[in-house]
Amino acid sequence: MKHSLAICVLLLLGSTAVAAQTPAQNPAAQVSPQTDAERAAKRADIRKLIELTGAANISADALQKMIEPLKASYPQVPEEFWNTFVHEVHSDELVDLVIPIYDKYYTREEIEELTHFYQTPVGQKTIKVLPKLSAEAIDAGQEWGRMVADRAMRKLREKGYDKTSSTPSEHLPTGQ
Repeated sequence: MKHSLAICVLLLLGSTAVAAQTPAQNPAAQVSPQTDAERAAKRADIRKLIELTGAANISADALQKMIEPLKASYPQVPEEFWNTFVHEVHSDELVDLVIPIYDKYYTREEIEELTHFYQTPVGQKTIKVLPKLSAEAIDAGQEWGRMVADRAMRKLREKGYDKTSSTPSEHLPTGQ
């Protein structure tokens, strides 16, 4: 028991020592850690990119579309509630949640390149058509999924499987 406790203490101390190493001492750490000012500047660039692409507005539109089925499911809830609910939703909250995600996957240079792209004519067109393109692509994907499922079901029926059996009817032992 004392031996196990000693091992636990040593492991804890060892992990604390590794965590306390500076980047120069720990080769696994980032080569050039960002300063607070660099982090803040990158996050400001990300916010600019999100605003430029209209992503916050798209999320507000998506919220409206999500509320419609809720309104239908709760017809007894007055319209005033739904209006208040929508007005209490602030897209900045979502943007604040999304910024660290962009930060995780993009360098500051990549954010700058994306911002530059979205300021070009083709970038502006992309911003306008992407929601429609995405919706149509989702519809196409669902249709494709139905086609694949239909083919699979047809092949299963051809092999003698039905919805209730786990073996094809042609392979069932005789006498059953």
